[in-house]
Amino acid sequence: MACASCHDPDLAWADGRRKAIGHNRIQGDINSPSIVDTGLLKQLFWDGRVNSLEEQTLASWTNPIEMAANPENAAKRLAKTASYPALFKTAFGDENITPERIVQAIATFVRTVRSSPSDFDRFMEGKQTALTDQQIRGLHLFRTKARCIHCHNGPLLSDNQFHHLGTSFDQVGNFQGRYKMTGKAEDVGAFRTPALRTGIASPPYMHNGLVTDLDMLLAMYNMGWWQNAKLDNKTDDIPTAQLSPLIKPLDLSKQELADLKAFLLGLSSHLPQPLLPEELP
Repeated sequence: MACASCHDPDLAWADGRRKAIGHNRIQGDINSPSIVDTGLLKQLFWDGRVNSLEEQTLASWTNPIEMAANPENAAKRLAKTASYPALFKTAFGDENITPERIVQAIATFVRTVRSSPSDFDRFMEGKQTALTDQQIRGLHLFRTKARCIHCHNGPLLSDNQFHHLGTSFDQVGNFQGRYKMTGKAEDVGAFRTPALRTGIASPPYMHNGLVTDLDMLLAMYNMGWWQNAKLDNKTDDIPTAQLSPLIKPLDLSKQELADLKAFLLGLSSHLPQPLLPEELP
């Protein structure tokens, strides 16, 4: 498996699937998020279980249902290629190829995958015509009635926190979310808030790819998602996931939903394409 198998530059650096396909065509239980701007995140993976791109790279590289690699064997294979030893010498000072250096190289590359300024950025910098009247109405809704800004704020339009929206169901796929790390009842089914700068460009949405497109996403927020019912036949002692208190029914009209959608589309920017070694200056 290659990193690009799930993070394709032509698919907004994601894969367009509901759930990722890994080693030996094994389907995972998590949607592949875009890697754009992930170098700016403090916690990675949907459940925030690692704190650096180096940790994330190694975890995905060695996960048996993701890339299923043996790092030592991979380093030996790269050492036998015609081009990589010289590239590693340029980067590290000698031709020695180790798993640690491979991880460092991948993480360093991912940090270069950054979004560019969007129409929204140009509007915020003072160019009043960068957004249409409809998008400006959508921006107002985003900040007020639609309540988006409660979670989608800051430079990446993400609070970097973890919330449950009703998308996790007991014993279905990865239903524990952040709870696996914290053991706190309020973290059952809670997953990281995606950054809207790039997240809009890579449907399907949510940690499990449950939502197919932007219209469906807005409809779900408008209805206020749903509260998980208590199960009488639960077979574990994991608390029932509870809807985030930040989620409320919005009662947005069709016109307001259209305005909000127009604004969200204005958040997308030109996404970078990778340069191969021979294309680098």
